[in-house]
Amino acid sequence: MKRLLLIFGFFTLLNANAQNSQLYFSEAIDVFLPEYLANVEKAISNMQKDKINTLFETLVEEKLSGSLMNNFTVKNLAKKDVQLSDFEKPVLLLTYSSWRLSCKGELPALNELADHYGDQIKIVLLFWGEHKKVKELAKGYHKNIDILYVDDADNNYTLIIKNLKHSFGLPLAYTLTSQYEIVDIKKRLSNEISESKDEASLENYELYKNAITSLFFEEAQLSHSPIVINK
Repeated sequence: MKRLLLIFGFFTLLNANAQNSQLYFSEAIDVFLPEYLANVEKAISNMQKDKINTLFETLVEEKLSGSLMNNFTVKNLAKKDVQLSDFEKPVLLLTYSSWRLSCKGELPALNELADHYGDQIKIVLLFWGEHKKVKELAKGYHKNIDILYVDDADNNYTLIIKNLKHSFGLPLAYTLTSQYEIVDIKKRLSNEISESKDEASLENYELYKNAITSLFFEEAQLSHSPIVINK
């Protein structure tokens, strides 16, 4: 019996150490971003556009995926404080700048996904800009989509907020489990002049549907409970 207790204690300690060794996103950025930026600068100098994308994907897959998103506090459209920890579901977090238009097909795609999955996931749009401008941009989004914003004029935001804006630029899509572990970070689609709105909407829908599907898979591993994914 004593031996069993010792074995149990050993594995408990290993598990605790593994959890404690998990980096926060801000820590991972501090460690891995400088080398990434140096490699990107070299790829730009050599006009290797494809390599830039590969460097980003490799950084996310090998270094940032699995890190924990730091908690942060921003404002909602009612100017009330909202924390990431207020969301108890998996999160699709999209970062925006109020001075740059989103992809023309993104809004209808997000609205459709919010309608289908609003009870299983939180879709959160985080804008950088003044309240008045963000409130105008928020028109037309589904009621299940949370609109938040950061006004740089306040100048009182934490390091993680600055990391979200400056590390890779905007716009990006982060998928987080209900325990705030980063599953993936993706660059969002840009506007293609040749595309129709319907084509752009379909592309955006597929991008975010795939991201949500992967997120649900990771969440199921945590909870061991099945999550139904609509076709």
